Amino acid sequence: MADVAIGGSRNAAVKVAGSLNSMVDIVHAASRLTGLPELAEVRKVWFSDWYDGPVTGVALYEGREYWFVMVTNDDGGGGHWDFEPRVYVLHRLTGEQLAQAWDMHRSFAKAGFPGCLHSPPCTVADAAIDGEMREALRDRWPPESEDDYKNGPVAGWFRDA
Repeated sequence: MADVAIGGSRNAAVKVAGSLNSMVDIVHAASRLTGLPELAEVRKVWFSDWYDGPVTGVALYEGREYWFVMVTNDDGGGGHWDFEPRVYVLHRLTGEQLAQAWDMHRSFAKAGFPGCLHSPPCTVADAAIDGEMREALRDRWPPESEDDYKNGPVAGWFRDA
């Protein structure tokens, strides 16, 4: 089966006749919220993955940047797979992880990928980036590079504003 890119995302893909295989690998189940505090006044700064809205990326809470990961609605009721509004878990990043995440974000933004939610947005290259350059970026920053981010210590969860 062929992979299909979703909504301008650089990571998320689904199998044409299959399930949300790679999406399941990058989100949290609702059970992940158990025992976590709900946080207020969290602002998303940029997103890395997108599927009908931000899935992963960096958010600001109390002056510190965290990695956010979307939570799926796994109630089995046959409704939507995401919450309305969306719910996210905030993970603490080390200084090195945060620097790596920002480097990744700026590299993709410069190549014309969407993701900036901050102002001013990142600089975009004047010339169009060809497919070969985009593939080189994907090779440099594979989706697996974000796995450690979503497994880091949790600060809490928040509802999308």
